[in-house]
Amino acid sequence: MAMRVFEILDEIIDAVEQAKGVPMSSSAIVNRPTLLDLLDDLRDAFPAAVEDAREIIEQRDEIVSSARAEAARVEASCHDEATRLVSDARASAEKTTAEADSYAQRTVGKANSDADRILAGAEAEATAIHETARAKADGIVQAARDEHERLVTDHEVHRAAVSAAEDVRADAERHAAKLRGDADRYVEDTLSQLSLTLQKLSATVEHGRDTMHTRRSVDTDYYEPEHRRR
Repeated sequence: MAMRVFEILDEIIDAVEQAKGVPMSSSAIVNRPTLLDLLDDLRDAFPAAVEDAREIIEQRDEIVSSARAEAARVEASCHDEATRLVSDARASAEKTTAEADSYAQRTVGKANSDADRILAGAEAEATAIHETARAKADGIVQAARDEHERLVTDHEVHRAAVSAAEDVRADAERHAAKLRGDADRYVEDTLSQLSLTLQKLSATVEHGRDTMHTRRSVDTDYYEPEHRRR
């Protein structure tokens, strides 16, 4: 009915606007029966429109009251859920921290054990290479000396024997020096690889610790506003 009131008012305005004007005056000639009928319709429509408005206002109050009650219920439910989520997050963070600490300790222990094993193996292998190289060098030198002594006993080939013996001894010493150099380089390369392995293991452990500290900081920053609200 409220819409009918506005429709009647529009019809009245149209009737007045379309009325013929009186010359030399701001007055107009309107159709009295039509205008009276519209006014009667307007008078009849007003009580129903007022009743509709009253019902709308009452419904609005009921809707607002219901909405406020629902908002209070939702707020309480959200607060309870937030409290539960914070509690679960704290428990999960503590569990994750404990697991990270345990993993870091296991990783460091294994890294130390692997490092000791690799170092012991490298030292043993280097020692074996040195001993093998020394034995070969001594054998070559001794063979050269024996050959030298044998040739010295022969006067006719004395000079040739001396020269050959010196060449053999020089070759033997060069070969021995090469073996010693190869052994030293092998040991140095092995120790360099071991150092790189230890650095990588240390970097892995430090990265795990940094990740754990960062996660703690993020968790603390995330839950700080919740603590202030409470």
